Amino acid sequence: MTLVLFSVFFILLAFGVPIALALILSSVIPLYHTGMPLIVIPQKIFASFDSYGLMAIPFFMMAGGLLDKGGVSKRLVNFANSLVGWLPGGLAIVVFLASAFFGAISGSAAATVAAMGSILVPAMLEEGYPLKFTLATVAIAGVLGIIVPPSIPMVIYGLSASVSIGEVFMGGFLPGFMLAAGMSVYSLWYGKKHLNVARSFSLREVWVTFADAIWALIMPFIILGGIYGGVFTPTEASSVACLYGLFVGVFVYREINFDIIKDILRGAVTTTAMLFFVIAGATVFGLIMTREMIPMQVAEWILGVSKSQAGFLVLVTILLLVVGTFMDVVPAVVILTPIFVPVLKEYDVNPVAFGVIMIITLGIGLVTPPVGLNLYVAAGLRKTTIENVFGKDLLVYILAALGVLVVLMAVPQIIMFLPDMMAKGA
Repeated sequence: MTLVLFSVFFILLAFGVPIALALILSSVIPLYHTGMPLIVIPQKIFASFDSYGLMAIPFFMMAGGLLDKGGVSKRLVNFANSLVGWLPGGLAIVVFLASAFFGAISGSAAATVAAMGSILVPAMLEEGYPLKFTLATVAIAGVLGIIVPPSIPMVIYGLSASVSIGEVFMGGFLPGFMLAAGMSVYSLWYGKKHLNVARSFSLREVWVTFADAIWALIMPFIILGGIYGGVFTPTEASSVACLYGLFVGVFVYREINFDIIKDILRGAVTTTAMLFFVIAGATVFGLIMTREMIPMQVAEWILGVSKSQAGFLVLVTILLLVVGTFMDVVPAVVILTPIFVPVLKEYDVNPVAFGVIMIITLGIGLVTPPVGLNLYVAAGLRKTTIENVFGKDLLVYILAALGVLVVLMAVPQIIMFLPDMMAKGA
């Protein structure tokens, strides 16, 4: 039945069936074969939504939309530009720094690509950056949107692995900025070799843009500080972020009106419905995997192949990189987390650190064909094809990201530094 389950699933994906439907439909035959009534499927679908933690997803979606449409994204870009725009390849570095800042607001990779790309792609092209390099930079920078907290995949991982969402959030903070720095090295080299675009550093400009962006910059500290200060839960933090975004957009920057709010709500509802449908499908799929004891079989196989922690992490990372090429982050997290988490104790791997490594690895899949969502979003910014996004520059960025990932696997204490520090101070 295991062979049937996965064969039907991949065949349906090959025919272009939406992943949520493919997950549900591929579960029907094995479920019927076991003698269970098919009424179990709608029951599991509705039960999958019965989670308090999932309420954080639509609220973070709305908060990201409110802060983006409320003028926050352009102010973050201006602040990042004042900090690093004077360097060779400065605008490319601005993309990474601004995306890290915006990732601390939106929680979505695609939203980060769209928000940063709409502002910075025209600016980079105007300054002489090639189209392929520009789109590759924006596409890979979008990955930071799901690593720097808050992050929607991190919420889902925390629920699936039964670990603290707040700790996973904090675990992603340093790796997110490490990735931004690692990929910026190539931008700096590229700017020095191919471009003559540089301007002088202005401390006054830094102060002016910082003051203008301060309302956006303090939001992550409100969210994470509130969670670790015991003021509110991660789910409550999402609603606080939503109210904060509404306040900033309406009363501080005054760029949001009723029509914009309607568009934000419509977008949040549409995206949330899509994500929940995927979660529902993955829950049904997970039921069959549990009944067929697939997680136990995979665990036994991994234990048989790898005897060390390093070997386990390398093996899982390779598997996740392959999965990321054809599956989006959310369904991959929902399906794979129950498989890998039970094995972590055998290798003395912290589930929080593993969650961050998992999401970074799957995030790299967002810029690899054939599924790579960020590739299509970046290409859509200039109404071109993904061939103008995926090339040598993007491959170098991916190698830089993999280099940072290797460091994090070798020294997981980097991931756990902030969670451990906050735990000691609690």
